[in-house]
Amino acid sequence: MALYSIKDLERISNQKAHTIRIWEQRYGLLEPERTETNIRFYDDIQLKKLLNVCTLMSKGMKISHISKLSKLEMAIEIDKIITESFQNEKHVEVIINQALISLSTYDQPLFDELFSNAVTRFGMAKTYTKIIYPLLVRTGLMWVKDDLLPAQEHFLSNLIKQKLFSAIDALPLPRNADQSWILFLNESEDHEIGLLFANYLIRQHGKKVIYLGQRVPYDNLTNVVKHCNPTHIYSFFVRNQYENDLAELITKLSADFGSSMICISGGDQNIQKIAEENNIMQIKTIDSLIEILTSAHA
Repeated sequence: MALYSIKDLERISNQKAHTIRIWEQRYGLLEPERTETNIRFYDDIQLKKLLNVCTLMSKGMKISHISKLSKLEMAIEIDKIITESFQNEKHVEVIINQALISLSTYDQPLFDELFSNAVTRFGMAKTYTKIIYPLLVRTGLMWVKDDLLPAQEHFLSNLIKQKLFSAIDALPLPRNADQSWILFLNESEDHEIGLLFANYLIRQHGKKVIYLGQRVPYDNLTNVVKHCNPTHIYSFFVRNQYENDLAELITKLSADFGSSMICISGGDQNIQKIAEENNIMQIKTIDSLIEILTSAHA
């Protein structure tokens, strides 16, 4: 069972620590333990309850009313809200909160159920943009990495990767594709969930993908490009890296593989400026990727 500081609760729940203390003192919603030096700490049960309280409040329920609900009554209300959330797209924050509960308690069956229901109702693309990506941002896994609860972040990351690999594997292999893409991450880059989702979208649109994954040595990439002669080469910059290293990489990609369309996602404003100067396509949204995939001249 994990232990959390009130700062951890603040970051996971998006509620201010001051507000959490008021709920604790005025309504008795949480019951923290204390260290020998009188510092509060909370367990998985307290975190789960806090996230459920946030879910009920997002539906307009008053904190004074929530504080009077029994554990069973709260569970019934949460189940109703989850059902409503899968019937429309207005309350995906509820689904995200439940996914955070599955993360904090290492509850894979709960995550599997949430993910399957979301894909059935919204499709893979909307599940990623409306649920998975915001969830990754909340846990600090993707564009905002803050090393909060690393074991739980790895647990979530691996669950999502399993789902994406499974979805990709279920797609038919393209025949006579008019585009072929090499997808890779540079030698300092580990975070491949965005690249995996791009793999899914590109394959879904009937294009060929050579997926190299994370930490690819540049000489290896060169050999693959020479062998496969791709129409597109695509990489993500997620992790904070030395700007000079990324600038050098972008310049080399442009100089060495000019016969392919080079595409990147991520990077700060300086990196994006260097990419523009080197005629590298910046893919900032799913729609912009889809536009390339559906263009007859891409």
